[in-house]
Amino acid sequence: MAFPDSFLEELTARTDIVDVVSRQVELKKRGDGYWGLCPFHGEKTPSFHVLPDRQIFHCFGCAAGGGVIQFVQRSENLTFADAVLALADRAGLAVPEEGGRGEERDTIYRLNRLAAHWFHSQLSSPAGAQAREYIQGRLLAPRTVVRFGLGWAPDSWHGLLEAMRAQGFTQSDVCAAGLAVPGRRDGGAYDRFRGRLIFPIIDMRKRVIAFGGRTLGEATPKYLNSPDTPVFSKSRHLFAMPFAKNAGGQFILTEGYMDVVSLHQAGFAGAVASLGTALTASQALLMTKYAKEVVIAYDMDAAGQNAAHRAIGILEQSGIPVRVLRLAGAKDPDEYIRRHGREAFAAQLSGSPPRAEFLLSALAERFDLTNDEGRLQFCREAAELLARLDSEAERAIYLKQAAALCDIPAEALKADVARARQRLGRQKSRDASRRATAPAQALQPIDRALRYEDTRSASAEEGVIRVMFLDPSQIGEAFGLLAPEDFSSSLLGRLFAWAAAHPDDPGKAFSAQEAFAPEELSHLARIMQKPISYAESARALRDCAAAVQEMSRQRRFGQASDDALMSLRKRKRNDNEQR
Repeated sequence: MAFPDSFLEELTARTDIVDVVSRQVELKKRGDGYWGLCPFHGEKTPSFHVLPDRQIFHCFGCAAGGGVIQFVQRSENLTFADAVLALADRAGLAVPEEGGRGEERDTIYRLNRLAAHWFHSQLSSPAGAQAREYIQGRLLAPRTVVRFGLGWAPDSWHGLLEAMRAQGFTQSDVCAAGLAVPGRRDGGAYDRFRGRLIFPIIDMRKRVIAFGGRTLGEATPKYLNSPDTPVFSKSRHLFAMPFAKNAGGQFILTEGYMDVVSLHQAGFAGAVASLGTALTASQALLMTKYAKEVVIAYDMDAAGQNAAHRAIGILEQSGIPVRVLRLAGAKDPDEYIRRHGREAFAAQLSGSPPRAEFLLSALAERFDLTNDEGRLQFCREAAELLARLDSEAERAIYLKQAAALCDIPAEALKADVARARQRLGRQKSRDASRRATAPAQALQPIDRALRYEDTRSASAEEGVIRVMFLDPSQIGEAFGLLAPEDFSSSLLGRLFAWAAAHPDDPGKAFSAQEAFAPEELSHLARIMQKPISYAESARALRDCAAAVQEMSRQRRFGQASDDALMSLRKRKRNDNEQR
């Protein structure tokens, strides 16, 4: 969606970043800014900094940063365009008509909505008999089918494609939405979903953004999902999230769409599922906005339990309490509810152990605790696990459980845990010392794609950028001293060129659509959060620019020397061949 620059500038001018952030983060005034606990990673000491005079935020813990649009993008899991629309709605600003990319997105939204209706209509057609029989076997009520918009994709190569063409869409439109796949030879296309039960995927604004399809036979894969499109990213959304967000705080994380539908029908409105991938940090972050705890209810097979271990690690980073459901007598929640009923599942849910208890139990299953060697191995790994628990009370509770599992005195295991915590503490100290004594490493951007090749030069280049963005009166001077090609970092060179082109307000970079990637804006916020002395900004600029000029000259001289050496070697090689 393309927005005019004038509209984006007015939107950000009307929006107070402190007001927006305060709706999700408890901020306290300190110095020239506000501090709070970062909403993007779990922490106990505030490292999240909001600077209202610069209209930016920066987290010293996870390096998230940017302007108010980037904050809404991250916190509400939205695209740039949707974040702008959300802010415009809050500010009461009318959104101008857009074209180009915006028209493509709007086309996909309309196409997905009509495709969802078409899939749903096919469920009641003669072609949908197999799907209706499957739904009845799963004990799904008609109201549940309607609520989730379940549908059927007939086993046809062009059924949906022709139906959408009849609605005025082109083949390229249907392919762009991920509903059709281009043919390899004849320039045609065919339906992506064929012979599958269809689950529409809805975003937080109640728009159909994608589809999941479950085979009812032996076809593979069992679940097929829409590819990423301009309106959908499978790593950023959760199935049934619009329903779950109002469920009261307890989320049930499952593996399959049918598990979610079955749980909602049984009254467990917090059920969600990831979209054909392992749980991602973005999905965990999305849950933390609405959940007070997450219960992992993955399948009981080995793959499901391994996935549960990975999900625990990701959810722990977000700081949300985690419990793990282990069902006996069924492979997944859907099957358990059909066999044993809602009340039995509710009892299992309420008795699901916290993640530490689950991890201890899973650890005990790996070793033979009837012999000394197995008990020793268990004790070593249990001590490491317990040492990572921050709460002393939590460690005390699970230390007793671990000791009982391997039949040793709790005091003996307590000593092992204490030693393990000392090792962890020493490792953290070494890591902190290494960072403190490695300024070149500390200077590097967090995102590896932005890494500096010449950190000495980049340090001076950052100084130039900092002065230009915080004191725009110096931009003309900077442009007279340097050129973008003098910068060793392509990102910093682009930021220099941007500031030179926008001398009135280079901070527009945070609201300029598609000018910089989110990770680039995070790094710009990191540069800008460091203060400058405005009385000394001119001298600071000259000093940094002189350093950039000298190192640029050295790089050019070094390249010229390398070129001359290669040319000499080539001539010698040619002379030898002629002899």
